[in-house]
Amino acid sequence: MNQFRKATLIFIIWATLGTSFIVSNASAHPHVYVDAALTFVLDDSGLAAIRQNWTFDEIFSNAILSDLNLTPTLLATPEGQATIKDGAFAYLANYKYFTFIENNGKQLPVQHPENFKASVNEGRLIYDFTIPLHLPIKTIHAFRVAVFDEEYYTDILLLKDEIRFEIDGMVQVSHVIRPAKDHTYWQFIVPEAVHLSVSGTPGDVPSLPAVSAEEDSPGPIEHLMTRVRDIQKILTLKLNGFGMEIRKTPIGSALWMFLGFSFLYGIVHAIGPGHGKTVVCSYFLSNPGTFLSGAIMGNTITFVHMGSAAVAVGAAYLVFSTGMGGFAAASRALQPASYALLGIMGLCLLIKAVRDIFRGGILMEAPCGTGKSDTPAKPHLRSVLLVSFITGLIPCPGAAVILAFSIGQDILWAGMGAIISMAIGMGLTTTLFAWAAVAARSATLTVSGVNRKFFNVLYAALSLCGAAGITLFGAVLFMSSNVWH
Repeated sequence: MNQFRKATLIFIIWATLGTSFIVSNASAHPHVYVDAALTFVLDDSGLAAIRQNWTFDEIFSNAILSDLNLTPTLLATPEGQATIKDGAFAYLANYKYFTFIENNGKQLPVQHPENFKASVNEGRLIYDFTIPLHLPIKTIHAFRVAVFDEEYYTDILLLKDEIRFEIDGMVQVSHVIRPAKDHTYWQFIVPEAVHLSVSGTPGDVPSLPAVSAEEDSPGPIEHLMTRVRDIQKILTLKLNGFGMEIRKTPIGSALWMFLGFSFLYGIVHAIGPGHGKTVVCSYFLSNPGTFLSGAIMGNTITFVHMGSAAVAVGAAYLVFSTGMGGFAAASRALQPASYALLGIMGLCLLIKAVRDIFRGGILMEAPCGTGKSDTPAKPHLRSVLLVSFITGLIPCPGAAVILAFSIGQDILWAGMGAIISMAIGMGLTTTLFAWAAVAARSATLTVSGVNRKFFNVLYAALSLCGAAGITLFGAVLFMSSNVWH
């Protein structure tokens, strides 16, 4: 085989690994969807405040209202407002209300919100609140604001057509919406920021610095993830509708559509951020594997991921009666433990690879032409299952929201079926990544087998890099987890 084809196949293996890190280096998927509208309040003294309007997706709306034992009617009462403010809004202070404000190159502190009000419109929970600013006109320079959750548990969409201004006096303002690429999180999620230019001189329309179209345009991965996000929001809306219908007609077409759309949601959901794909690719690039072991790992990770959510939600709702708050506490406790175990498992694999190299026994596979196949040793399946269990240990918040919604609608049995369907869909996507890694490793080693020395070096490099990747990934996730905050 010529050198060009050899180089091409070697490139495939690193492209596979690189892709898995591009689309998988987050510890969370979005599970709550919010449409955000902003209103800027200005007067002759400057920028007084920013009013925010958040509209949540239907499934989360139903789940959180049920969790707090609220109906739209009860929510409108003073008691209902206090309940949802204390139970589902006040904790956002820990995340600065997902609001980033910058002026003159410096990030401003987010003040305590005022005038909080919650309501329901067409089945969707709405938050209205005001962030006070009181910035004098002469101090406003290079001002921008963005609303996003950098942990990507909540996917917040800025409604560009809902940017409004309340102006009292002769103050002049202009604005533009641009991607805040310097605040990109998980490598490809780029929040959009509203840039303001303010002038106190009547008739003086302030201008904003121009930027190139290239700076404003998203890349191909960003386009893909935006499309994935849009599809997930559509599927969430469908799931809510079918779930409400199941409550009226338990056995019927709505049930099968509910399960079918849960399966599709799982497939699409697994394309987005999540550390499972990174782990399976790293593992099978560093260890011998088969399509069967790849399928086992891909599905075990997702079923453990979903199963742990079912256990946590069951304990939170049925045993301790703590609702979503109890689930969140359990998830926060499990996250650092799972990440630490993942890093330790990667370190063990790395130590084993280094030890085998020094002992001269790392070559578990024979090069092309010897008649031996890339068959893993018997302990390999135990290793696959152990890594899968550790990786999937963190409860899936998406499954938790589905189950909370199902409990609120008295269709828990349908919710359990939905998360099983979702697990099958997620398992399918994760398995495809595992198969890509198995195939890339096998093809590369087969090509390199004609050169014994090159085969040895490449085999050792794959073993070391894959194990080191799992170790590093677990360590990074552990260091960024809530145990340090």
